[in-house]
Formats: sequence, structure tokens, C-alpha cells
Amino acid sequence: MAPSGYILSAIKLLPLIASALCAALPASNANAGTAVSGIKDITPRDVQFTRAFNQWQLLDNNPATIAAVTSDSTLYQLHKTGFIWRYTGTPLTGWQLLDNNPASKKIAASGGNLYQLHNTGFIWRYTGTPLTGWQLLDNNPASIDIVASGGALYQLHKTGFIWRYTGTPLTGWQLLDNNPATIDIVANGGDLYQLHNTGFTWKYTGTPLTGWQLLDNNPLTKQIAAGAAGFFQIHKTGAIWKYVSPPLTGWQQLDDNPASINILAANSLYQLHNTGFLWRFTG
Repeated sequence: MAPSGYILSAIKLLPLIASALCAALPASNANAGTAVSGIKDITPRDVQFTRAFNQWQLLDNNPATIAAVTSDSTLYQLHKTGFIWRYTGTPLTGWQLLDNNPASKKIAASGGNLYQLHNTGFIWRYTGTPLTGWQLLDNNPASIDIVASGGALYQLHKTGFIWRYTGTPLTGWQLLDNNPATIDIVANGGDLYQLHNTGFTWKYTGTPLTGWQLLDNNPLTKQIAAGAAGFFQIHKTGAIWKYVSPPLTGWQQLDDNPASINILAANSLYQLHNTGFLWRFTG
């Protein structure tokens, strides 16, 4: 049975032109056996595929995109050139350049704040002026990842250590965990999650170092995402899952497209394909 929200094969098998063509046909032509000049008969299954495919809206198709993050209703993307862009509301063309530093390798956003991580380990906060308005928050070369949510900023070191920013640039960082297996962190509101190199996913329960709850132990998990839309994981196969509880068994499948390489979540769930196409889930 297909996951709730859309039919899995629709995204993989229907090209954009076929989707647009089917959607434009009158409802009467959706019946099997109805002749359409120049086109083979359209079956109810074709229409079902089209409706499923149309649950994703294309916002950008730039192959330079390597990551995207959201804060409330604002969407940002990072290019492989280090350029950082903010979505202004018009699909494909509505993107504003915020920074063009080739050292940028990761971005995070929360509560109106945008952050970036450089390949030097430096962490910066956007202060409102495109290109020049960036404040240095940390300069530790061990930093390999950052996430932000609920007004909080976290960083992950290559040692597996997880830190929370307490408000003082450079010195204000609190240690939350020191497990060398940690490879990914995400956050939503007051919740912080981590992924181990074993595929295990954990939720922070509030006590530094010891307060972590196991949510899943699937070795296929390669990345996690969290937002108002929920907590999600993507497998090495491209399959995307949503946590619906309880721990270990409470996971619902949303997609299984092998082109999917990255997911992010806020009020909606987004996925990035290896083509650079960015999609929003509407199911």
C-alpha cells in the first residue's frame, strides 16, 4: 500500500511534461478507453499518479544547490559556491543573495536568525545586511555542523561533542554530549536530536551527557530532520520516514525516491534531489 499523501511511483516515473499534460485534460478523458487524439488512452491510474505528483511544488531548479533550511515561513538555500540565498516568494526566480563567501559549507536558521558555518569551523550570524552583515560566534576548527531551533543554536564537533550556544560570542557554549558516534544533529522548538554512525537516532531529554532517549536503531538511516511538521529520517535508499511514536516502531513512510539526497523540515517537509530540484510535501 502506498504511503499516505501520494503514490510513490508518481514522483519517480512521471516526467514534468506528462504531469502537466494529464492535469490539463478534461475530467471526462480520465476514463479508461477514452480516445485522445495523438495520445494513448489515459487510465484512472494515470490521473492518480498526476494528482500525487502535483503534491510537490517546485521552488528552484538550480543544480548548484547543496542544502536548504527554513525558519518559520522563510526558506534559505546554500550553493556549492558558498553563496547563500533567501526565498522571496516567487518560484524559480525569487531568490535574494545574502552572502557569497566560498568558505561557507552549512547554514541553519531559527526565530528570524540565520547562521552559517565555514570550512574553517567559524560560525557566523546574519545581522540583516546582505553580504557584509555577519557576526562571528565561534572560531573552533573542530566544528563540522550547526543547527538552530526555538531560538537556540547548536554545533557538532568532529569528535562527536554537541554544544549549545548560551549567548556570549566565542566563549558561551555548553556541552550536551560527548559521544564519538554522533554524525548528525537536528532541532525543533525545545527538542534536539542526534544521529549515530550506526543509524541510531536519539532525542535529548534535558540532562547534559546522560539525557538521551533512543527513537530508532535502523542502520539504513543517513540523515535526520525536525520541524513543526515533525521528526523525519531519510535512508540510504532515498526512503523518507516520519516519526509518529512510539520509539523504535512508530515510523510512517512518505517517499522512496532514490534521487532524494537531503531533507529538511519546518512548517513543511522538503526534500532535495541529486538533480538540484527542491520539493515541498503537501500531503
